[in-house]
Amino acid sequence: MKDILNRFSLESVKINSQTISIAVLLWFVTLACAIWSINSQPFNKKERTFWTAIVVMFPLAGLLFYLPFAWRNAATGSLSFWRKPKRTRQ
Repeated sequence: MKDILNRFSLESVKINSQTISIAVLLWFVTLACAIWSINSQPFNKKERTFWTAIVVMFPLAGLLFYLPFAWRNAATGSLSFWRKPKRTRQ
């Protein structure tokens, strides 16, 4: 039992190649999801290029800066049923 508890101690950091490879894989998946989200937003080409560059060049800060814009667009997109439908002339 003591051996099992020693695996989870904070005294020795257990970073090896497997841990690093999983962290890198998770980061690339997160980055791919962020870029997919940027491409699905109604941005023009300049805005899309800007946000992609920010997310790629500033790894954690770029995602944190982009998050409010993604959330705002996702939240307001679901409220479209509150709007009055446009009248079309026939």
